[in-house]
Amino acid sequence: MAFSGALTITDLDDFLTPSQACIIPVRNNKKPAEDEGPTEIHIDSNNNYYEVSTYPSVGHDDDIGNSKKALEKAEINLNDCLACSGCITSTESLLITMQSQNEILEFIKTNPTVVDPESPCHKPRLPILSISPQTLASLSAAYATASSRPPIPLLVLLRRIRAFLSQPEKGSWRVWDTTFARHMSLRESVVEFHERKDKKEKGKAAEMPMLASACPGWVCYAEKAQGDMLPLLSAARSSQGIIGALAKSWYGHKLQHKPDEIYHVTAMPCYDKKLEASRSDFYSSLYSTRDVDCVLTTGELDLLLQELGFDPHVPIANESTPSYSATEDSPFPELLTHEGSSSGSYLQTIIHDVQRSHPNPTRIITREIRGSTDNIEYLIQDTITGQIVFKGAKVYGFRNLQNLVRKVAKETGIGRSGRGAGAGKLSAAVAARRRKAKTAAPAATSATTSAEGTDVESIASLSLVSGEDKKLDFVEVMACPGGCVNGGGQMKPTVPTPSAPEAMEVDEEGYQRPLPDDGVAVAVNGGSNNVGTGTVAGMEEGMRWSTKEWVAKVEDIYWTGLPTPPASPPLTASNVNGFAPQVKTNGTTNGQVNNGVDRNLQSDQLAEEIIHEVCGDDASKRWDFMRTRFRKVESDVLSSGGVTHEAVKW
Repeated sequence: MAFSGALTITDLDDFLTPSQACIIPVRNNKKPAEDEGPTEIHIDSNNNYYEVSTYPSVGHDDDIGNSKKALEKAEINLNDCLACSGCITSTESLLITMQSQNEILEFIKTNPTVVDPESPCHKPRLPILSISPQTLASLSAAYATASSRPPIPLLVLLRRIRAFLSQPEKGSWRVWDTTFARHMSLRESVVEFHERKDKKEKGKAAEMPMLASACPGWVCYAEKAQGDMLPLLSAARSSQGIIGALAKSWYGHKLQHKPDEIYHVTAMPCYDKKLEASRSDFYSSLYSTRDVDCVLTTGELDLLLQELGFDPHVPIANESTPSYSATEDSPFPELLTHEGSSSGSYLQTIIHDVQRSHPNPTRIITREIRGSTDNIEYLIQDTITGQIVFKGAKVYGFRNLQNLVRKVAKETGIGRSGRGAGAGKLSAAVAARRRKAKTAAPAATSATTSAEGTDVESIASLSLVSGEDKKLDFVEVMACPGGCVNGGGQMKPTVPTPSAPEAMEVDEEGYQRPLPDDGVAVAVNGGSNNVGTGTVAGMEEGMRWSTKEWVAKVEDIYWTGLPTPPASPPLTASNVNGFAPQVKTNGTTNGQVNNGVDRNLQSDQLAEEIIHEVCGDDASKRWDFMRTRFRKVESDVLSSGGVTHEAVKW
């Protein structure tokens, strides 16, 4: 099981036992009675714990221990995890036991598919499965590798899974994808960005830069270790948060189902999404149900389909025929394409909006920070005035995330007075590498601008002068290197079988553990990649549970397997520390037009209709439907890495 790096790399030792870090078992909300005397804990032969009174009762002077009470077993659930800053690094396997393919199999067995005549008021729960496009891409890559066949297009794979799971004996599932929910999330992000920008232009205190909050690993880290940054996080719900609200609050109402009469499951690329689904904002106290009842990772969905007997290569009728509107199978447009990144395209959406709203033509300038494709800055320049009107960034991976926190703190002054819990001290080696990178940066930049009078020189000079002075406006933040296609719950690359099979363990999803080097083998000095075959001297640090070759394959399937793919992701930086200009006019972005139908425009209209149906003109309802809140976790961190139970508060 693999949480994002943001949840596993802090001051806490990854090998702490739960008793050292977890504060839940020592909580005691029951106050002892005034007449209670001392007690002892006794353990019987079956390992049951009992509290035994050592205070003699009236009439039983010699009968010590006559009052015997069984003690309840301490339990930890996901809500406890979210309200604690301790044990996520060492006990993640204990926290997710209730959300797996086994729960889905049990639901299929126990949920009736028809109304019981003897209990007509008790409706069967309507099962809905929402699958992320990253999950579909990862499954397609895995199926192609296992069968030595071409990858299955995402639309085809989605429809084959839908046809299979819709059978009564498989549970009669409604199967959707999450791209329409992402479309609504992107729209709300743009609305929120304008709200913050307007406040800033009016001279009011504005929470800028706006930081994307679709990654639950980043959110969990920010809440526990960087609480001062929370006002900067976008309040727009993620695609999972919105698809949950759509399923329970809108779709269920249309079918006259109460929220607790729907069983909603999502398939996501990372385990952290399980934590997100457990947040209190996504829980209805009126109906005692969550917007998302269970979250499966891509690997767990694969196991579920295997146990049910799914064959991904069996074709179905009309599996490749595009649909241009909502259908009986899906109330939303299928697999909408959002140009930009495979992690939600939040930055690209904001960039498009800035370009459309700016009165003059603009161009995009991109720059890789320290040669990393996971840390790229984007500048929008007015081609007439030369002014930098927007500065954004794409920041993936925990190391880059920490650098972002320091950069934002420097620009805004947030968190300068003290460091959050878990921030920790940098090792001397890491600090030395950063100093070396900073001193080497000017040389690399000058090397790319050596030819006088070239466009590259003028663009680089402009960026160094104007771009460095310009503060960040928006950042797309993801905890995993490579973004969502490299989530910890994705299908893993095939690795060679070791000579000693007993030396390689198998995890609960059937993958061999650990992967060779637990990371990525990369080319060094022009050498070839040795993926999964051993260490390479001087190799750079990469993904923790995958390979760059595998992630690139999933990324390619993600873009080419969609029904209306763009030619390529449009925002791609040039070579190391180089600057790549892209000129854009103020025309509208290329919509997904099929047979005269603009799918993005159609989706905009549907989104407005849904929001009006659910919320009416109530601004408060709309806020709750489309947005969420973040809460700082405050605690005193002990030298041993634990926290006191009195210190933790939400």
